Amino acid sequence: MSHGSLEDTGRPASASAPHAREWALLAEQRRLCRTSARFVALSGEPWIGKSHLLGRLASEALREGWTVARGRTPRGGRGRPFDVLVDALDDHLAAADGDLFDRLGAEHVHHLARVFPALGGPGLPPGRREHEEHPEHEEHPEHAVFRAVRALLGLLAEPTGVLLVLDDAHRAGQDVCDLLEHLVHHPPEGPVLTVVAYRSGPAARRLAGMAGGAAPLVRIPLRPLAEGAARGLLPAALSPLRRDLVLRDGAGVPGLLRALAQAETDRPGPPRGPYSQLELATGVPPLLAAPPGVDLHALTSLAWRTACAASVVGDPFAPGPVADTAGLPLADVLRGVDELHGEGLLVPAEHAGRFLFARPAVRALVHHASGAGWRHGARERAVTALRKEHGSTAPALSALLEYAAPLSGSDLELLERAAREALFLQPARAVREARRVAAQPDAPAAAQLLLQRALVVAGRPAEAVAGYARLWPRLGAVPADEAARAVVWRARALRLLGQYTQARAVLEERVADAPTGGPEWEAELAALLLEAAAAPAALAAARRAAAACPADRPDLRGHALALLAAACATGGPAEEARAAADEAALLLGPPDDVAAAPHLEALRWLGAAEGALGGPARAREHLEQAFRIALRYGQGHLLGRLALDLSHWCLETGDAASAARHTEFAEAEFSRCGSRTLALSSNAMRNRIVRSFEEQERRTPAVRLSGREEEIAELVGPGLTNQQIADRLEISVKTVETYMARIFKKLGATSRAQVAHIISGRRPGR
Repeated sequence: MSHGSLEDTGRPASASAPHAREWALLAEQRRLCRTSARFVALSGEPWIGKSHLLGRLASEALREGWTVARGRTPRGGRGRPFDVLVDALDDHLAAADGDLFDRLGAEHVHHLARVFPALGGPGLPPGRREHEEHPEHEEHPEHAVFRAVRALLGLLAEPTGVLLVLDDAHRAGQDVCDLLEHLVHHPPEGPVLTVVAYRSGPAARRLAGMAGGAAPLVRIPLRPLAEGAARGLLPAALSPLRRDLVLRDGAGVPGLLRALAQAETDRPGPPRGPYSQLELATGVPPLLAAPPGVDLHALTSLAWRTACAASVVGDPFAPGPVADTAGLPLADVLRGVDELHGEGLLVPAEHAGRFLFARPAVRALVHHASGAGWRHGARERAVTALRKEHGSTAPALSALLEYAAPLSGSDLELLERAAREALFLQPARAVREARRVAAQPDAPAAAQLLLQRALVVAGRPAEAVAGYARLWPRLGAVPADEAARAVVWRARALRLLGQYTQARAVLEERVADAPTGGPEWEAELAALLLEAAAAPAALAAARRAAAACPADRPDLRGHALALLAAACATGGPAEEARAAADEAALLLGPPDDVAAAPHLEALRWLGAAEGALGGPARAREHLEQAFRIALRYGQGHLLGRLALDLSHWCLETGDAASAARHTEFAEAEFSRCGSRTLALSSNAMRNRIVRSFEEQERRTPAVRLSGREEEIAELVGPGLTNQQIADRLEISVKTVETYMARIFKKLGATSRAQVAHIISGRRPGR
């Protein structure tokens, strides 16, 4: 095992710097500090961007002539007393001349020498023994150190100010916390800005509870970035699907976003389909085999080994199986868990005595950073440990069994059951689990059919169509309900490929022992006819589906009514459409994501109905909900269609930039799935968006950009970020941001895509 190494000091790569509001607050505190000492507590989860902001603050202060003292609590355990303060100030003391020490006075120098190596500490430096005895301070010697540090900061602040930055203060000891509280209540003289950064969590409880005193104490919590700011951090090389998956898993945390983006960029091979966010929590997560990792070298070896073992066991985990997997005594693992909890990497789970990683992506990156050779043996130990444990371990165990060999009969039963349960929540994993079962020599046809269905949901319809063709002669050997479901899902796979004629032929074909008809069959026929623009026939099928739904299947009835509403809104009675849409909305929501996952296509048809009935905003709301859930659970069969539908209603609500982004996503998904018919639809949508941009350009008065504005606007077209533009033109990011604001205002643009389009239209020869 080897520690990962993604630092939290990542350079900005965004169109606008992340945490702009928090940066403005920090800059304001530096300005206010010109008259008196001030304190700032900067907090947030790991890799949220604290160190990046501190580095930026230090650079600005140095440029303005401030004295900057920056320290970080040592990694890997406690060091000397006042360790973070020593890291920040020792070099300044080593470089100081005699005048500073004369002004401090012998008593303060004496107490500083107890702490700082530059002055001979711990103990007293040679030549200063005459000041060794100060009985009045012996009872509480640290108080004398506090006063000496306060005096030192006041002198260093002359004449331009001093910035004292203490990073990773959640690892600091009691002595540092006592010093900080003393300085808040007894601030140094002059312009001294103290910024203390720490990770939110139990280890920082005292820092989080520290109250202001004579000096103002301003708290600046860093929260995850909004989607727009997070999107700006990602490289242009990512495909639309990979970009949205990174945004989903990075959860607005800049360090995670960069690590995941790097992992996706470095992965070779053809485009891959989506995966469920739940796959990051158990089993082998779908990330790069050797990613850049996260900044974990601050951990002790014990905590690192505990984290690696926990990542193999999967979330949520109990300490017992982790100890067996790590090959460590339980007491050691409990100490490792305590450290990881204090570092903000683990949080308690809902089940008593269990823990999980604070972010699924952190667990995934730790897993891959642990070392392939170590993981091989660790997985075997984890399987043995989970078999012994009582409780809800089936998902974790089945996820590990995907890669285990040999498999017993009970293992195969567990895998098949897990595949059925994961069908709509982890379809890519369901494919792998079902494939292992179906690969057995005596695998029943039902297991083979389960694999094809999982392939459809995962967004691999072409593979499923080929598989169904091979299995069709064996359909009479499966129960009637399984055979009927196979008819529906084979037709759906063909529909996803745009092969409407073949899909209808499958539905209408009479197969022995596999009766057609019934609500699911009628619903699939109605969906097929709606997509093929056969509204009257779709309306009849949707009515039959709604009438055939059993009373104990509100989900199925909600789906049928959503289809009925869409069919009526297209070419039927508006009153019937409204009534069906209202009842469908009542039956379908607002559910939680897990309950909605098997019925996301119903939200798609409900959105179509609402849009046709004159509510584009409501249509967009339904489709955005469906797209978010489909992306969360990796349901590739719906992502492209939902994105294409969303692009239409985004354009209808005047959001051409979002429409363009969703169209790009749909085009990429249709290409990946091999659907030429649907790719043509996305091309038509793209042309509509282009015409919309052109119309907006015609409505925009002719403007003249300055030479520098034109130069910067030209660089927006290739997708360069503000940082990249600044590097190319050798100017600051802030200057680029100022010019971009002027460009947006002059062109009347609301997005970089619009700027690029307008500028491309102004080039000669167009």
